[in-house]
Amino acid sequence: MYQVRKLFLDGDIPMNCYFIEREGKCFVVDPGYQKETIRAYVEEHKLEVIGILLTHAHIDHIEALDCFDVPIYVHELEYEILFDDELNGFGYFGKQKTYDLSKMEVIKITEDTVFDLAGHQITVMLTPGHTKGGVCYKIEHDMYVGDTLFEGSVGRWDRPTANLDDLKTSVIKLIDSQPDHIIIHPGHGRSSTIGVERAINPFYKEWKYESMS
Repeated sequence: MYQVRKLFLDGDIPMNCYFIEREGKCFVVDPGYQKETIRAYVEEHKLEVIGILLTHAHIDHIEALDCFDVPIYVHELEYEILFDDELNGFGYFGKQKTYDLSKMEVIKITEDTVFDLAGHQITVMLTPGHTKGGVCYKIEHDMYVGDTLFEGSVGRWDRPTANLDDLKTSVIKLIDSQPDHIIIHPGHGRSSTIGVERAINPFYKEWKYESMS
């Protein structure tokens, strides 16, 4: 059985860093801040990191991207944002990367990409809106949804490459395509389930009504 681990990082924008683990091997989802905290967590739990999965490329999800020397996976539509500091927020916050992406192994993925974690498949769903290449990762009954969907809310659409119409489509697609028991793990805040969000999320309910009218 795989294990879901969450590490709360209290950087400039508090966020959730996740570890999808099985048999001691793991993928890190969105190493946002506090590189040494992330490394200490991996060491404490005796994990072997085999890759980094990015839901999107905003600063609060990538500032500690060099925490491990492993392949970094990002959707092909998000690749430009990862490398452009005016798009990813480094410029907005007046910060500089502490790493050189040109010297790191960055791999473009698509919705057809499937990752293997000791016999468990991790699939990719493209959910643009918060950014143009944002994705969700699914392994069995768990989905890592980045800043697309939150408990009772959704991601912002006022940042570079964001698009409200795309976000509406993505939120409806995400909730309508998954059964109620699927657990969503967002980039910020608490986890929820698809069933709860289908029932109470005001953005989904309003946008779903709009799409049917």
